[in-house]
Amino acid sequence: MQGDIVFWVQTGLNCLVLGGLLLLIAIGLNIIYGISRVINIAHGSLYALGAYFGYTLVALGLNFFFAILIAPIMVAVVGVIIERIIIQPTRERPMIYSLILTYGLMVFLDGLLKYVWGDQLRFIEIPAFLSKSISLAGIPYPFYRFFILVVTVVVMICLAFLIEKTKLGMAMRAASSIPEMVSVLGINMRYIHMGAFGLGCMLAGIGGIIAGPLFMVYPMMGGEMLISCFVVLVIGGLGSLKGVTIAAFLVGAVQTLGFVFITDFAMVVVYVMMAIILIFMPRGILGEGKFE
Repeated sequence: MQGDIVFWVQTGLNCLVLGGLLLLIAIGLNIIYGISRVINIAHGSLYALGAYFGYTLVALGLNFFFAILIAPIMVAVVGVIIERIIIQPTRERPMIYSLILTYGLMVFLDGLLKYVWGDQLRFIEIPAFLSKSISLAGIPYPFYRFFILVVTVVVMICLAFLIEKTKLGMAMRAASSIPEMVSVLGINMRYIHMGAFGLGCMLAGIGGIIAGPLFMVYPMMGGEMLISCFVVLVIGGLGSLKGVTIAAFLVGAVQTLGFVFITDFAMVVVYVMMAIILIFMPRGILGEGKFE
């Protein structure tokens, strides 16, 4: 009986950990779409880039916690450059142009990761105390997984404050709904697009560096995470931050339980769930999706 309780509590926490990682990455992708109407196929590669930046910084001797702060900023800078050079020139064209360009960018970045860091698995070294287990109401649980939950909560609180309480956040929310109004008010939409893209890429970078010690770092890690994130976006509704938040933890729970009980068919269950939700709720579980 005691063993069953420990198993279910640990499994439940694992569901939250995976859901939190999916949330960080998917909500960044959703912010980009909500404001710029761009589906960034290269988002998974930027997630991997965050992991590799973190690995490199730690390997050079930087403290892991400082790396968590610096690596996402580096990814954000890369994201802003991508937005200016690749996304901005196609903004007035049909979405298929940005889809093709970001797909090509994904292939380029994945190849660049292999060229610079090689194919071998990399491991981000974490402080010794994070490698230990902690006791939650008498139930042992890996401290680093709990740390991921804490980071996710802190980042989401900061993001909520940014969106709800700051002028930039208010401008971003207005740009998501009525971009013409933002321009009329004298706010330069170019900076809003840059800020949204950079913010989305930063969130992907945070997800990458905290996922690195958990899943290892390798060139194709972004593609695998991107698939799950697109499932989250479809279930939650493109452009719906609340819907994506719910969907991330739902997919995280189903995927984790699937790997525990039906390992070979875990993702099949996720896809079936997505199909069922799409049939009855084509705009996401909250009906807020903005499919254009």
